[in-house]
Amino acid sequence: MRAFIALDVPEQVRQRAEILERDFAIDGVTLVKKEAMHITLQFLGDIDAGQGEMVVEAMKGIRFRQFGVSLSGLSYFTPRMIRVIFVEAKKGGKELADLYGVLGKELKAKGIRFEEEKYTPHFTIARVKWAKDMRKLREAIEKNRGAELGAFDAKSVVLKESTLTPQGPVYRTLYEHKL
Repeated sequence: MRAFIALDVPEQVRQRAEILERDFAIDGVTLVKKEAMHITLQFLGDIDAGQGEMVVEAMKGIRFRQFGVSLSGLSYFTPRMIRVIFVEAKKGGKELADLYGVLGKELKAKGIRFEEEKYTPHFTIARVKWAKDMRKLREAIEKNRGAELGAFDAKSVVLKESTLTPQGPVYRTLYEHKL
């Protein structure tokens, strides 16, 4: 199964993001569906059932306090060729990065492999394969630089299974660990 560990975001944040996405309805830009919106903490890739159990055990080992998260400020990855458009985790960004590190240590201790890279706390709203109208895309980014999606309390992390379909990924929560 394809899996990842994430922080779910509340409905009101997802609703605001869905409204924001309207400006990015451009050929070649794939918008994240409201039901699939989350903040990724660790992407695990393909794991088997036994590894899934070890991930749950690693998550149970996490000792982390609840914290506030505020999502504001639109940005993107790969400046030369825009690939991912996201809203930054302003408040709570340090805590998300720390939680990413704690999760990594626990996963390593259980022998679970995962993508290790520099972590940037963010909330993805769109992915760009190609943009038919780059001018329109850049205008939408500039227009929404100050986007505010709201704040919420991070109370748990979830292990999710991701099933890829022609209509986009479908996520199913396998385990929730309260902070």
